[in-house]
Amino acid sequence: MSGQRSPQVALFGGLALVGAGFAVSAVGYGVMLPESRIGPGFLPLVAGGLLAVFSVLLLVEQLRRPAPAAPEGGTDDFGRTPAQRMWILRRVFALLPAALLVVPLLGMVTAFGLLVLVISTWLERRRVLPALALSAVSAAAMHVIFAVVLRVPLPTGVFGF
Repeated sequence: MSGQRSPQVALFGGLALVGAGFAVSAVGYGVMLPESRIGPGFLPLVAGGLLAVFSVLLLVEQLRRPAPAAPEGGTDDFGRTPAQRMWILRRVFALLPAALLVVPLLGMVTAFGLLVLVISTWLERRRVLPALALSAVSAAAMHVIFAVVLRVPLPTGVFGF
């Protein structure tokens, strides 16, 4: 295994394990409820199963393909260097626990909307109005999918949603 391939193999293997773990643990939450209604474990089962399957497929593809040539340290489509992309990734991983900490106060939907807003404006340097629109649509979609369609009770905060 080449030095370039090793991190990707580890990533896909780790994602396959995480997905399988989610799928297995979802059964404990109840996948189906009486009267053929889906239970709280349905979404983690499907998402974890899909993550595991696609990660294994990518892992197999990665192991079968010839080793890539050494990459150039160029920029991505948005002109960001590898160091800038790593800076953004570190900030996202720092923002996720911060968003989780404010869920009891603001509620899941609001905390998620604010997370999207902060990532869009601060990290991705998007204009405020399009970022606000993206944040509002993302939060509304989360509410509709989980609270309305799936009837999963989401943590509410001081705003009641």
